[in-house]
Amino acid sequence: MKLIYPFIALTLLSPTVFAQSPMNVVGNSAAQATSQKASTVSELSWMDQNRMEKEINSVNELAQTKTGNKIRRDLSDLDTLQRIVNDSLVSTDDYETQQAMGVVLGNVMLADFPNTFEWKIYEDEIGRSRALCVKKTSDCLFPVTMLSRRMEIGVKPDVKNIYNDAIMLMEKHLPKLPYDGGIMYKLPRH
Repeated sequence: MKLIYPFIALTLLSPTVFAQSPMNVVGNSAAQATSQKASTVSELSWMDQNRMEKEINSVNELAQTKTGNKIRRDLSDLDTLQRIVNDSLVSTDDYETQQAMGVVLGNVMLADFPNTFEWKIYEDEIGRSRALCVKKTSDCLFPVTMLSRRMEIGVKPDVKNIYNDAIMLMEKHLPKLPYDGGIMYKLPRH
């Protein structure tokens, strides 16, 4: 499967056949159905959970020493990540730190929608990935690579824009405010 980088907008389709997309969202494509291995979604192992905590701690240490901010698992983390990006504190070949930043991004999504999302392991013909999936579905986001796929080619991603675009792709699964008032976020917006 050929990946085209993030310069196109995608929509999320129904989850009958899956593939990772440039926006790192699970999508459906009938043309891929014949050549694709079945995907599976499973629980994180304790090793996955431990790895993610270490990644969060490494980004927190970077943020505290270089920006004076700490990782809080709230919307302020988006600003902290953006500052790390803007100040070029992570080199284009430091994939580990870039992906650790994606875990932090995913945790903000999880904090904003704790009753909707959960971390899972998503396996397909591409391999094994940590994904933020809608509970009891196979609809998933791949925040671990949302920043790294851009940063590795020298792009300075707009973290809030990536966050908002990813959330909008999952809008149909998100809680709504009454009287068609839009998405019901848990984290306060100022």
